[in-house]
Amino acid sequence: MARWQFDLYLVEYDAQAPRQTREGLQPPLLPLSLAYMVQEELAHYLGPPWQMMDDWLVFGPENGNRIDFLFDADLGVEAYVRCDVRQEAPQFLALVADLTRFHGCRFFSPLTNKFIEPDLEEITDAIRKSQATQCAAGSI
Repeated sequence: MARWQFDLYLVEYDAQAPRQTREGLQPPLLPLSLAYMVQEELAHYLGPPWQMMDDWLVFGPENGNRIDFLFDADLGVEAYVRCDVRQEAPQFLALVADLTRFHGCRFFSPLTNKFIEPDLEEITDAIRKSQATQCAAGSI
């Protein structure tokens, strides 16, 4: 993950924490029906998605604030929000928080390994803490 990125998995509210596999962190999949509803609303606010690869749709620019949907056959969808910490984007963060809360979901931060409520203040606080942690570790 680049230094400008802060990723959040979109998970159902009662989902278990992602599990660690040999390939990395495996977040719980969203049901297809839920993912389609969220995508319809995102298209309304952000415009149509573009296809990064087969089974991978992106709402937003490649190097900026965006929401990714990775389809896993007919099993479900891995969805995550990529926040661009180089710029403040309260409208984007408020939109994803509102949609997440409306659909009974919350976020999981792979960086902190913690759940984050779909609340603008909680998201911005998590981003600030991650930046402070990275600065303290000398990675920024």
